Amino acid sequence: MPKRDDLLVEQLWNEAIINYGIKQTRQLLSNECHPTVLKLDIDCRQRHLSNLISIHSRYVHWMEFNEIRLEAEIVVSQLSRIIEDINEETNAQIKKCKSDYRNSISTPNDDDDNNVGSLYIRLCERLLLEITNLEFRRMFPGMHAKMIEWMHEPGSEDKFQPKIVDLIGTIKQDLKDLWSNSHFEVPIKIGVVGYTSVGKSTLVNRFLNVGSLAGDGVAPMSIDKSTYFPLQYDRKEPLIDPDNQNRKTAVTFIDIQGRDRDRSSGDSQTDADRYLYELCKADCDIYVIVFDDELCDEQQKWIDGIEQKLNRKCILVRSKVDEYYLSKFKTLSGVFYALSTPEQRQQFEPNILQQIRLNNAVKNRLVYLVAPDYEPSTSDAQLLLKHNQFDFSRLFDDLSRLAFTARNSRIHSLAQRAVARVINICFRRDYVLNVLKYKIAAGIGSIIPFADQYPRYLSRESIRDVFGIDKDLCQYLSQYQLEISEYKLQTSSFRDCVKVKEEQNHGKSNAKTVGKSLGTAVVAGVTTASDDIVRAFPSAANAMNGAGRVTIVGATLGVGIVISAAVCAWSAHSCGQHIFSYIQRICDDLIQVMDPLIVAIILQLEERVGNNNVSSSEDNTS
Repeated sequence: MPKRDDLLVEQLWNEAIINYGIKQTRQLLSNECHPTVLKLDIDCRQRHLSNLISIHSRYVHWMEFNEIRLEAEIVVSQLSRIIEDINEETNAQIKKCKSDYRNSISTPNDDDDNNVGSLYIRLCERLLLEITNLEFRRMFPGMHAKMIEWMHEPGSEDKFQPKIVDLIGTIKQDLKDLWSNSHFEVPIKIGVVGYTSVGKSTLVNRFLNVGSLAGDGVAPMSIDKSTYFPLQYDRKEPLIDPDNQNRKTAVTFIDIQGRDRDRSSGDSQTDADRYLYELCKADCDIYVIVFDDELCDEQQKWIDGIEQKLNRKCILVRSKVDEYYLSKFKTLSGVFYALSTPEQRQQFEPNILQQIRLNNAVKNRLVYLVAPDYEPSTSDAQLLLKHNQFDFSRLFDDLSRLAFTARNSRIHSLAQRAVARVINICFRRDYVLNVLKYKIAAGIGSIIPFADQYPRYLSRESIRDVFGIDKDLCQYLSQYQLEISEYKLQTSSFRDCVKVKEEQNHGKSNAKTVGKSLGTAVVAGVTTASDDIVRAFPSAANAMNGAGRVTIVGATLGVGIVISAAVCAWSAHSCGQHIFSYIQRICDDLIQVMDPLIVAIILQLEERVGNNNVSSSEDNTS
């Protein structure tokens, strides 16, 4: 059993406390607070767990027993009851609600303040893990079945079951089934990100076409932080490309937790890096960055990270423009918007909108202007938003266009992740080969200079044979004309069937030459020294008597045996390390090779579907 790393556990726990906003909850439980603030915090956590339960239910029928989901449903029920009890707002009742809240989200029989929220965090993390596993099983049933089969196979060189050709054939069949099943839709993910309280959740609800904020499936909204991890909301209706009504795309909107603009853990750079990591972890196909003020340097880093590192599309949205609009209108017209005439509104609207666009312009980028229409704070805002939606319709249409083109990227990303998972679990194994026999051979071979390299060579050949890397596989891969960029192959296994584009390390040959020269110099130096010793030994031996000669010979043999034993042990250990390292490197190469192969398979399937559609339309026409 692996030894528990208490330091790592503590570090992960501290990260979870920050990510799930437990510090804020602790303050509410230990200090005096307004009942409304406490109610919002409880409601937020209740919605979070409900959201995860809803996602989990996509893959597991509600009648099927699941211990984690059942435990989460109990916590949700307890939190809902506490919210109802808070409405009384008496001091005694609030104190009892705090105690019940703490017990509901914490591990039972644990009074340690540091463990407040431990049950809540555990349930969220377990549900997220199960959702990931269930998504993999549902979308790629063949890959999942192969992984289970290979995981339970006995491990030995003769019986090692995982083969690359089977891996390729299985993922190809899963993708083919995915394309042929017209009832199965792969929703793309659109993430909404930004600072806290800029209107992210409001925009998500607008995208979802939510009519009432009191119903289920509504993104929680608050003046403070209302989201502690990415929440997923499936839109009931697909997005329809306005240019082609036949292009319909299922979509899931992700309400990504807001970055606290005014609060940090003491290191603003650490907080910024953590938020960038959260954006990557959300794994969206399109990111919508929402802001209510001028873009800052940190937000520009988000854009660069999304477009350059994640290679995803980024859309900029300026929210809460109704506030600026009404303020500007009052300044220009001298009256409140609700008291103005239609002629005045028509007169000042073009100039105000132009000024808003100039103030929020970003070089070489389109910025969409939107405003929330849920519970407007003033009668002016209510009247304005009744007749002016700003750029929301245009934003929605452009997202619908982008969503259709992002579908293939989503499938590619999921397929690549599935393949990498199977490779890491089933191919990266210590028992791919019987390492002991190669270690023994290397130890014995070390007696002869460079003879210990031969077992290493044989082990590499055996690993390729075990994985099924042969001429037939290379010929099969060559037909796809695969290219890899920004990666240098670690082994020679796939170099004949994959083209590496723009190799970064141009000094490899020079390094080899230098290494070879150094090796030659060392060998030459050792040879010269040994020759001098051999030449000097006879003359010295002649000057000694018989007893001296026997002593010298015995000492020399003893030293030789000790040195030889040490060299043999080192060679055996080094050979074992080399075998394990080679397995890791060949698996790294395989993951990289599978990436363009999956793209090529998807393009083939897309072309076949397009041809079938064309043939069907021609048949109907005739």
